[in-house]
Amino acid sequence: MPKSYAIAHVTFTNRDAFMSDYASKVGDTVAMYGGRYLVRAGEVSYSEGEYLGDISVVIEFPNRESAHAWHDSDEYRGIVSARYQNSVTNFIIIDGVLDVS
Repeated sequence: MPKSYAIAHVTFTNRDAFMSDYASKVGDTVAMYGGRYLVRAGEVSYSEGEYLGDISVVIEFPNRESAHAWHDSDEYRGIVSARYQNSVTNFIIIDGVLDVS
């Protein structure tokens, strides 16, 4: 079973509220479901395509079920409204490469 990745491109509408009400809390919910951050903000260098937002985030989960369990959890649902209220976000969950070796 391949790992799964939650990928978000975030444009802030209220950066301070986003950081205090969402970003400062979401890491604990990610860890509860076996997730770990591979990318969380950082400097972006665009070489092709359109601007994707103020920050990008990539979270690795052990599998698709864990990723969806996190996204659908009461813990995450308790804070996600702060993301909705303070940003415009493109968000996907995608499977990684199946290891067939």
